[in-house]
Amino acid sequence: MKHTLTLTRWHKVVERINVALKERDARVVAGFTAVTISPWNKEGVEQKAAGIAERSKADLALVEQGSAAVAAIRSALARRNAELGIAARLAEVEAANLRIALYRAVLDKQSVDMVQPEHMRHVPAHAMPEGESSWGRREAPRITLQVADGALLAELAVKLVREQARGHAFLDEIADLNRDKLELDIAPELHEIAGLAA
Repeated sequence: MKHTLTLTRWHKVVERINVALKERDARVVAGFTAVTISPWNKEGVEQKAAGIAERSKADLALVEQGSAAVAAIRSALARRNAELGIAARLAEVEAANLRIALYRAVLDKQSVDMVQPEHMRHVPAHAMPEGESSWGRREAPRITLQVADGALLAELAVKLVREQARGHAFLDEIADLNRDKLELDIAPELHEIAGLAA
């Protein structure tokens, strides 16, 4: 049966099918490998085993059919994503996020305890307490240099805001593009686990 859904909704369908398949997969394995009985409970074991085998075979068939459907949906989504340029925008978001993380790390790790290199000559050698002992040795005092000057920090702050805005713009575009519709054929046996109306 054909269904026309937004790309976002197709992603949800894949998610639902995968959750259901994981449960069915576990049931198949348990049904074929982990059914135990007590040695004194022999009455009707053939019928019980036959029932378990039938349910496991049905689950196995659903897993096979569902995994093929997931592959088909993902392939169709990948083609549509490429046509719409979603993949390229996602790559831009990823690149922006890397830059944002770098700028934020440099900016957030600046500290008032840092000393600019040109001010080091004014720091007396005895002004810093010695570090804690380590294996019986005293650690020499350490001063963290502020290597990034004010101009660079201001530039990184501007870049951070700019990259955040670019990332948000790309994500908004992606959200809009994911409203595009795609028509796919889904077997009726999968409608329930996919959350699709028959």
